[in-house]
Amino acid sequence: MRNLPWVAGLCAIAGVTIYDLVRDGTPLGMDTATAFYPWYAYLGESLRSGHIPMWNPFQFAGTPFAADPESGWAYLPAMLFFTLLPLPHAAAAYMLFHVLLAALATYALSRSLGIHPVGAFASGFAYSYSGFFLGHNVCCFAYADVAAWLPLGLLGLERAIQARGTPSRARWWAVTGLAISQILAAWIGQGAYYALVLLCAYAAYRSISRSRGGIRTLLMHEVAPVGIGFGLAAVGLLPRLEYNLVSNLPGGYGAAGLQSPTAGLMDWGIIEDWQTRLLQPGFHYAGLSVLLMAVCAPFIIRACYAVPFFTVTSVLVLVLARWQPTPLHVALSALPGFGPMHEHAPERALLIWFIGPALLSGALLSRLMTVRHWGRALAGVLLLLAVFDLSLSWRIQLEDAQVATGAYEIHHLDPDAYYAPTAAERFLQGVTAARPARVVGYAQHVSGGPLPYTLRWASPRVVALGVNNRAMLAGLYDVQGYDPIHLARFDAYMSALNAQPQNYHQSDVFESGLDSRLLDLLGVRYIVVAAQPASDESESHITRALQTVYLDDQVRVLENELALPRAWLVHGAVRMDAEHALAGLASGEIDPRRTVVLDGTPAEQSTESTGSAADESVTWDGNPVELPGDDVRLHVHAGAPAWLVLSDTYYPAWHARVDGVPTPIELADGALRAVAVPPGDHSVQFVYDSPALAIGAAISGLTVAVVAVLALRKCTAA
Repeated sequence: MRNLPWVAGLCAIAGVTIYDLVRDGTPLGMDTATAFYPWYAYLGESLRSGHIPMWNPFQFAGTPFAADPESGWAYLPAMLFFTLLPLPHAAAAYMLFHVLLAALATYALSRSLGIHPVGAFASGFAYSYSGFFLGHNVCCFAYADVAAWLPLGLLGLERAIQARGTPSRARWWAVTGLAISQILAAWIGQGAYYALVLLCAYAAYRSISRSRGGIRTLLMHEVAPVGIGFGLAAVGLLPRLEYNLVSNLPGGYGAAGLQSPTAGLMDWGIIEDWQTRLLQPGFHYAGLSVLLMAVCAPFIIRACYAVPFFTVTSVLVLVLARWQPTPLHVALSALPGFGPMHEHAPERALLIWFIGPALLSGALLSRLMTVRHWGRALAGVLLLLAVFDLSLSWRIQLEDAQVATGAYEIHHLDPDAYYAPTAAERFLQGVTAARPARVVGYAQHVSGGPLPYTLRWASPRVVALGVNNRAMLAGLYDVQGYDPIHLARFDAYMSALNAQPQNYHQSDVFESGLDSRLLDLLGVRYIVVAAQPASDESESHITRALQTVYLDDQVRVLENELALPRAWLVHGAVRMDAEHALAGLASGEIDPRRTVVLDGTPAEQSTESTGSAADESVTWDGNPVELPGDDVRLHVHAGAPAWLVLSDTYYPAWHARVDGVPTPIELADGALRAVAVPPGDHSVQFVYDSPALAIGAAISGLTVAVVAVLALRKCTAA
């Protein structure tokens, strides 16, 4: 009962905060508006229909979905809320869940460390109400998702280390394992790496400081929860590892890592611009009052409440967040893959920093509560000061974000209205249902190439173009998209199409790509452009070159009659590597209507067969939009042996059957798919079937069973 009022207080504050946040509309940031909400809505819609969305046919000419690291698959809050609730309510529930999880888990961790309820309340509030957590819980979910589960992972470790006997420990290892599994499901890259480093360091510190059980116990507390976490995460982790092998980031971000083993050995310091990052309201603000208490805590408390650990780690994380290497960077570069990954964005290490000041401030208040009269009064004043400080700074942060631009721009909108199909999208839904084709939205920015549409996500003009992953919700087939992970072959294809590369997050068509034969090859029949260019846009040459088939006040839809269909037959084939294939197709030396380029050595080639195209046909079995994205069915009539080419991206998990007989899928035209079909009428089916999902599901199920058996042993013993 002693904890109940404080827990109720944290719950009430979280509820009021989220209610106030969504009262005038759901707050949307760049990443949530253009990526997370489209992904989660698609995930929820698929799960409601009883189908696991393994493939996303609507972006990037087709791309893995469940295997995408940030799709929401295997992340339980996303799967639950966006399956059961309408989008606006799911968004509110999702944000509320993470604030509650962060606050209550931090409170429970504080109490497990012996911190007084007043201090535990302060820790829970300081952590869940930091500018970092609340801001990223609105704009960019991955950061807040990892941060929310981190204190629960620490709580499980602390209680496992305090417990006696394997059954009791196993129960708490499972708690940490659950947290690790969700961290891996939310952000398998830098976020998960930093969290795992902190969790393992904490397990080592607490095991050694308690001096109980020796090295064997230490290893158990390190290995068991991590093993459980990876086991639970396997259903999402294995498909993602499979995808990673053929992605644009197969080994991480591709940074060079530390320059030499001795680089930075004489350089010390903390994160650059720490004054503006940490001391001013914003997305890295911890609270001046919280920082003041955190700085005082080590001098007053010394050894209690794990203060030494969180003091040292708080300082080290600030050092690690520097762009310039230090001895700490050199030491941690010995960890597998840490150097290149960390160098990509060192400031992301701050993800694991905020838990330190929050717990240290709570520890200080706990000590003050032991001092009668003036100590308790001072603790009360400091607590009220922290609440006022963080509440006011959050208001300032929100106001600033509403007038900001870019990644930290936030607007309150109705998601149903924002994602509702525009009149142009409804027109495209009609014409592509009768004749499957792809679409792209395009606006030429005066900067010389399209300024990423994500940076202009809130503009009604950009919304009208149908970009920023809107195609997923509209059921339209696009070749563009926003996602840090794409298929490497498709990235190379788009670079050849545009005659230049682009940022790894985007896959946009540039002005130089609008005339490309490679765009025609993808079946892009409809191009959406502004009805009239804005002051910061220049009119595209294709507006005059192509016929307008739809026009309203905001956009016009142009028809590209040179676009190939989504699927077609050819009778000639030649083998060459993807680079030469793309060059030949882009230059016109190879006509994709007559010849398919199969992956292989140039020496391997087939002569062109004869066959009359007049009596040949490829038709879809039903409306593709109404079928699951991982099941493509076609009816083919071939006059001679032919290749059926599908302008969807090639991926190893796809399998083909011609009249029910398994048939190999060839990598075609640099990034697409092709299967051989004999003369006559045939049914062709492409099915996505990844063994990684089945194996991962088996491992996750086995892990759940093992943990359940251990928990049952505990209950039986009790």
